Amino acid sequence: MPHTHTRGTHMLKILRLTAAAALGSSGLLGCGGESSDSESDDVVVTACNAAPDGGQPTASGTISNATSKDSGYTFRVQFLDPAGNEVSQGADAVAKVDAGGTATWDLEGASSANGPVTCKVTNITRTAVP
Repeated sequence: MPHTHTRGTHMLKILRLTAAAALGSSGLLGCGGESSDSESDDVVVTACNAAPDGGQPTASGTISNATSKDSGYTFRVQFLDPAGNEVSQGADAVAKVDAGGTATWDLEGASSANGPVTCKVTNITRTAVP
C-alpha cells in the first residue's frame, strides 16, 4: 500500500527542518545511505507550487523503489526562483517504501517565497529497512 505523507503539525515541521539540517546543503544527488546510480531517479516532483499570497511554497511527488529491498528515504527539495536562486527549502522522510513499490510525499517550504518557483530534489538517501 502506498505511503501518503500529508502536511502535519508544527512538531512535524520542526522535524523536517531538523532533517534538512542533518542532510546538509551540498546539493549532490544520491549522497549517503545505500547508493546506486538509480537512487537519484527514485524521488520525483509531480507538483511544485508557489503560494499565491507569497506564503510557503509546496511540493509533492512520488518515490519509486525499484530495488529488491524495502527502503526508507530522506531527501531535500530546494525551491528556486526564476534566476535559479534558492528562496526556500524543505525536507522529508518516508520510513518505508516496499521493494518494487511506490509512495507519495508532500512537503511545505520552510520559509515564504514570492513569485514563481521551480523545485529541485537533492540529498536523496535510500536505506534498506527491515
